[in-house]
Amino acid sequence: MKKLLFLFVFLFVFACKDDIDDSVLVTTTENLEIEDFIYKVMNYWYLWQEDVPNLADNRFSNDKEYTAFLQSFDGPEELFDSLQIIEDKYSYITNDYVAFLESQKGIALGNGMVFGLVRLSEGSSEIFGYVRYVLPDSDAKTKGIKRGDIFSHVNGVKLSDTNYLGLLFSNAPSYTIGLATISNSQITTTGESVALNNSQQTEQSVHIAKVIEYDGKKVGYLMYNGFIEPQEDNLRAAFTTFSAAQIDELVVDLRYNSGGRVSTAQLMAGLIAGEDGDKIFGRLIFNEKRSAQNNEISITNTDIRLGLSRVFLLTTKSAASASEMIINGLKPYMNVIQIGDKTAGKDVGSNPFLDIIDDKGTVNPNHAYLLLPITFKYYNSDGIGDYSDGLTPTIMLPETLSNLGLLGDVNEPLLKKALDVISGRVIATNSFSTNNKLPFSEIQMKEGRAIYSPTD
Repeated sequence: MKKLLFLFVFLFVFACKDDIDDSVLVTTTENLEIEDFIYKVMNYWYLWQEDVPNLADNRFSNDKEYTAFLQSFDGPEELFDSLQIIEDKYSYITNDYVAFLESQKGIALGNGMVFGLVRLSEGSSEIFGYVRYVLPDSDAKTKGIKRGDIFSHVNGVKLSDTNYLGLLFSNAPSYTIGLATISNSQITTTGESVALNNSQQTEQSVHIAKVIEYDGKKVGYLMYNGFIEPQEDNLRAAFTTFSAAQIDELVVDLRYNSGGRVSTAQLMAGLIAGEDGDKIFGRLIFNEKRSAQNNEISITNTDIRLGLSRVFLLTTKSAASASEMIINGLKPYMNVIQIGDKTAGKDVGSNPFLDIIDDKGTVNPNHAYLLLPITFKYYNSDGIGDYSDGLTPTIMLPETLSNLGLLGDVNEPLLKKALDVISGRVIATNSFSTNNKLPFSEIQMKEGRAIYSPTD
C-alpha cells in the first residue's frame, strides 16, 4: 500500500490524492475530483473509518458504482459530513486553504472584537453576543469596545441561531453592532450602535504575561489564547521572564484557548514542567490502517526550570484540544489545579490534508479545499484520556456576565480564586461555586483543533 506524505512550510502533513490507497477506486469523472479527494482521505485517515459503512474498503465493486456514490451528494461539504460518525463534532472542511494556513499563524480577517455568542434561554433561537476581550491597536479598541459589552443586533437585524453566521462571519468589510444590556434574563437594547471595520488582524497568542506580587508571593500570570507555532518565541520569552523573576507560583489562563499545534503544547509543557523534559507527554492513537503512526510524544526539553510542584490552569467550556492536552498531560508530573468551568471535551486531534497531485508537492490548482478530519485520539503517559465530556475543574467557577472582571486583574473572579488558593485563604479541593453561574447556553462557534504532524 503506497502513501506519499509531503511537508508544507509549517510542517503540516498533507496527503497526495492519487497515492493514499491503491485499494480505493479512482473515478474518471473529471468534475468529481474534489469528492474523490475527500473520499480517499476519509477512507484512509479518518479515526472512525471502521465505523462508517460507506468508508469500508469493499464498499464499491467497480468504478461506476463509486462514481454514482460521489454524484449522489449535493457538493463536497455534504459528502464530507456524510462520512462522519454522529458523535464527531470536530472534523472540518474549508474551500479556502490559504485562509486556513493564515489562521494557523494567528492571522485572520477581523475588527479586534473577540466575542462569544449565548442563547438567551434553553430552547430559544434568540442569541446575543458578549465581548470576551479586544485586541490592542484594533478598530474595536479605537471605538471603545470593551470586555463585557453586549450586543443583540448586527446591521439592524436581531441575532438568532440561524442568521449569526451570515451576519458575523461573512467576511464583509464591515458590520454594525447594536449594543444592549441584560437583566433578569431579558435583553434591552440601548439604542447605541458601533460600526466596526474588518481588516487582516494578527492576534498574539500571548495576550497577557506578567508577574503579580500577591501576599508575599511572586505569581507568574499568562493568558494564552492559541497554540500557534510561528509565535512560539513570544511564549518562550514569557517564561524566560518568569524564570528571571524566580516566581513562586504559576497561573496559566486558557479560558478562551481552543487549541492549535500539538508540538506547541509539548513546548508549553516543557516550559511549565522543565524538570520533566523528554518524559512522555502523551500517546497518539490512529485508526487501524494508520496504526504505524501510533506513537508517544514527549515534553519538550527546554532550558527553563521553574521548580514548580503545581500549576493553576483557568478554563471555560471554550478551552479545548491542545489546552486540554496541557491539563491532562501534566497531571502525571505535578499537581494541576484547574479553576473555572468544564472544558470542551476534545480528546481527539487532526491532520490537515491538501489535494497534492504530484511528488513535487503541487497543490491541485482546480480547487482550494482543505480537510481537517479527526485522525487520532490522545492519552496521557498514565493512559488516561476519554474525556469527551470535558475535564472537570478542581474548583468549579464558571464565568458570569454580570461580573466578568478585567483580565489579568487580581480581582477578576477566576484569577482571584487562584490567588486565594495561593495565599491559603481557599483550599484547592473539589468544590462548586453556587453564586457565579452563567444562566445561559453558550454557542460553540468554532471547534478546538489539535494539529499534529508525525514528522514533528
